[in-house]
Amino acid sequence: MDKGPVHTWKYLLAQYLDNRISKEELAELLRKAGEEEDMEMLTIVLKEQWETSRDVTDHSGRDWDAKFITMMAEAPQIQDRRPVRRLLKIAVAACIAALIAIGGYFFSFKKTTAPPSITSTTKRKDIAPGTTGGILVLANGQQIALDSAGNGLLALQGSTKVTNRQGKIVYNASGGNSEQLFNTVVTPRSKQYQLVLADGSSVWLNAASSVRFPAAFSGNVRKVEITGEAYFEVAPLLRNGKKVPFIVSTRGMEVQVLGTHFNVNAYPDEHTIKTTLLEGSVIVTKGNAKQLLKPGEQAQLNPGNNIVLYKDVDTDGEVAWKNGYFSFDQADLSSVMRQIARWYDVEIVYGGKVPNRRFGGEISRSSNVSQVLKILEESKVHFRIEEKRIIVLP
Repeated sequence: MDKGPVHTWKYLLAQYLDNRISKEELAELLRKAGEEEDMEMLTIVLKEQWETSRDVTDHSGRDWDAKFITMMAEAPQIQDRRPVRRLLKIAVAACIAALIAIGGYFFSFKKTTAPPSITSTTKRKDIAPGTTGGILVLANGQQIALDSAGNGLLALQGSTKVTNRQGKIVYNASGGNSEQLFNTVVTPRSKQYQLVLADGSSVWLNAASSVRFPAAFSGNVRKVEITGEAYFEVAPLLRNGKKVPFIVSTRGMEVQVLGTHFNVNAYPDEHTIKTTLLEGSVIVTKGNAKQLLKPGEQAQLNPGNNIVLYKDVDTDGEVAWKNGYFSFDQADLSSVMRQIARWYDVEIVYGGKVPNRRFGGEISRSSNVSQVLKILEESKVHFRIEEKRIIVLP
């Protein structure tokens, strides 16, 4: 009997699908997938499984999504959860692809930039992805469209020069300002932008977001206000021999740092405000509630104003938007469509009950909306594009 890579993949996949997989076999399956071992062989097995099961309907009544969650929870041999999360992005198809064909509803896909085939009807109704751009609002209320601004000096704010450099704006403070002048950068839907503050800190704004900040920092604290979603790389700053804290304020919550990398998602149409730490340390504060974060942790402020701590989160997934990808980790359909609405500047309309689907993986944000929807439709949910509206169909 063949004991090569193909046989091993077939055996482990069959054991999982038949609900006979042992904990040792499960650990081996996750290890192989997480390390991308024998991926060429895996592709062969997946193709075979897809072709043999695509016309088969599963009448077992099993909840494959719950089964997958149980499978992940029962893998005590996996000490590092990052490979498990990579499984969702890279090779979870080894466990899930066949389930799509036989009636399961958890859909996972690889990170991809290659566009799938599109029908001629879809092409005519397609919507291009978002781009770099935004609006700079100066202290006197003057607005500058960043989409069309050329390289070079944009404005003077006191003694601070505001310069456009290769699609991002940079603040250079050359001396003390007699008064604190506040500027705001706004990104409409379908736009994102980067700026460098006067202290050297970098800020990336996602679509439908804003950041308000002083043109030059003074005093014993640096404070900015955001709406929507922003990623920060905060530069350390000393004044009179003391570190000057950096505070991000949003919807009554504050994130205080000294020098660190973190992401804040505070869209008003999301159920929670999420602060995810990549480097350094931050303190998240809401009223009397406080939570110290370490790298790899996330604080979620729920509607009841309680701060809940999550450890070992997928930090790459949380900042995927900054790096040009949508990233989903068992995201429900409504959550996925909210991200699409912001990036493509479209209205989402549900033509019936919202389908109960879960999605995992990454899709390039440089894709036209039809390419994104084509991938999502593999999970047995359908869409129709009408001008600037996307109709979600059962």
